[in-house]
Amino acid sequence: MDWNEIMKPRITMCLTKDGQFEMSVNEAGRDELIELLNGLDRKHEHFHMAPEEFEHDCAVAEIPYRTTDRVLSWGKVLFRPDDWDREHFSHVTTENPEGST
Repeated sequence: MDWNEIMKPRITMCLTKDGQFEMSVNEAGRDELIELLNGLDRKHEHFHMAPEEFEHDCAVAEIPYRTTDRVLSWGKVLFRPDDWDREHFSHVTTENPEGST
């Protein structure tokens, strides 16, 4: 393998054995994720993450880095402007700590 070869994007989402969420990305995966995040706005407020064969917005890898990791194959990233959250989910805003722990 030529290590200078450009690899396809690799984004792996896992829960560790301790229950911690980890997302591992290679260079191409990082670039793709940043592009998708930068594309979020009020008109295009989410994108889906899924295994490559499902052809969603963002392909995720399904090979864990550690044998104890639990791979997360599906996900959705939501853009949540503060004014939307104040109106629809006020319990998550710092302006209204009602219901927070």
